[in-house]
Amino acid sequence: PKMLNYSYGVIHSHIEKMELPVCIGQDIYGNPVSWDFADLETLLISGEIGAGKSSLMRVILTTWVKYTSPEELRLVLVDLKRADLGLFHGIDHVDALCFEAKDMRKPFALLRAEMYRRGDLLLEHGVTHISRLPFKLPRIVVVIDEMSIVKRETDLVEMIQQFASQGRALGVHTIIAMQRPDADLLNSALKANLRVRISGRQADAINAKVAGVIGAEEIDAAARGRMKIKIDEVKEFQAFFLDGGACKELLSPYKTLVKDPEPELEVVSQSIFGLLEKEEQR
Repeated sequence: PKMLNYSYGVIHSHIEKMELPVCIGQDIYGNPVSWDFADLETLLISGEIGAGKSSLMRVILTTWVKYTSPEELRLVLVDLKRADLGLFHGIDHVDALCFEAKDMRKPFALLRAEMYRRGDLLLEHGVTHISRLPFKLPRIVVVIDEMSIVKRETDLVEMIQQFASQGRALGVHTIIAMQRPDADLLNSALKANLRVRISGRQADAINAKVAGVIGAEEIDAAARGRMKIKIDEVKEFQAFFLDGGACKELLSPYKTLVKDPEPELEVVSQSIFGLLEKEEQR
């Protein structure tokens, strides 16, 4: 199909047994393209303007908000394009929403400290993954939209690389989105830790190779929402479409506070850490 509108009711039967489900479209045989982000915990999304990256991000995050409780999932969102993630302002699951590089340092430092704390918990209890702890900790997902904007902020890039490389056992997951894949940012170490890669159309084979999705340059430029995904092999699919207005309507029941139309530059709470302490005390 050339267009697939997002419907949570339609995809729910495909995801109900997953912990952190991703269901993003259909392949050429009409099968759902889905996986459990709790198992494949890092994702790179890239592609030219109009490829459907923004809609794809809305689909993934909206599904999580509807499927999980704030006690199960915490979100750290970075929207350096100031384009789409502001829709999630005021959602209980969101611990930080940053629009500039300087605003990322506080929540990232808190998150890194939380990773160290979780590592200590694994050692204390003699286990290798948070799922084996005697108490439940929420999953934490860091989303960075247009990472190329922080390319010169080496401290931030190093922390993002740390989240992607060390977060697996700690329940910390990473989504990186960028329009044009950057070979300097996507070095071999970082790319190796981005286990799922999705690309819309790329300008040429070189960009497709950097994005880690061979053949993305062959996608028809007129086919909006047509993408390729690489997990074990490269597969073409049509992504669900979810525009900003429909997304806002779906999210409205999950917003606890009425916010101004223009969100603040930084919204940081201690929710991740407060919730974790409560769970640990139980």
